[in-house]
Amino acid sequence: MVFYQPIAHTADIGFKTWGSTLEELFSNAARALTDCMVQIDDGVSTQTVFVNLKADSLEKLLVKWLSEVLYHFKTDGLLGLGFSVLQCQMKDFKATIHGIAWDSEKQPLKTQIKAVTFHEMKIEKKEDRYEVQVILDV
Repeated sequence: MVFYQPIAHTADIGFKTWGSTLEELFSNAARALTDCMVQIDDGVSTQTVFVNLKADSLEKLLVKWLSEVLYHFKTDGLLGLGFSVLQCQMKDFKATIHGIAWDSEKQPLKTQIKAVTFHEMKIEKKEDRYEVQVILDV
């Protein structure tokens, strides 16, 4: 199933993703971020990290969420394989990252991502789904 589309960008990389709910949109955005970073073929999750966040806009919440996924990859070596967004409200965001210890031999790095940006980000509600464009600083 296609859950995101890469976007050409001058100096960075990006993607557009969508979901029928905000929870699905945020989950798909985390999956797209991970897919932009690492070549993943398969795996069974052995670790879970719980995430609680707050923000004053959905865009800020999405940047915080994706930055959290990136943080756990860079700091803890946690390669997210699955993302469960349980509650997606600005003042009460709850999610889990299900993953494995990253092994660069088994899951080669595709792109070194420095940060998630706010550049051209806007979460929009279309007819039957939410959409967002995300630009990543490389």
